[in-house]
Amino acid sequence: MTRGIDSLKLLVESQQDWVVETEGDCLSLSNDEGIDAFAYVGDQQIIIESALFAADSVADKAALNDLILRTHQLLSLTAISIKQIDGQDYYIAFGALSSDSKDSVIIQEIETLFSNINDFLDLYGEYLKQESIA
Repeated sequence: MTRGIDSLKLLVESQQDWVVETEGDCLSLSNDEGIDAFAYVGDQQIIIESALFAADSVADKAALNDLILRTHQLLSLTAISIKQIDGQDYYIAFGALSSDSKDSVIIQEIETLFSNINDFLDLYGEYLKQESIA
């Protein structure tokens, strides 16, 4: 069964600590720690992603990019890319899986992304400009 946005919404709404809203052709997800993610359902895959920080907030992009390429595999099921959002580049943590994935695999992917966000911020936080750190 290929999953659509409506069936994905029903699945993720079953998680007690998550807030789920439909925003256009994607789902906005928030966990009980205030971490936000977006889920997109395509014909063959589901993408779950969360913005880590704006590229403009990075003090040394070359050094950070080098570190990311050497370390991102340390956190399972999550990769990092740069994506433009509203005309600004952001570092994005994301996971991708088949739209035919079992419910338990989809939930695990989202839970893992939520968990990995704090770890990525800890790993890469020293590369952020001081005024960017909350």
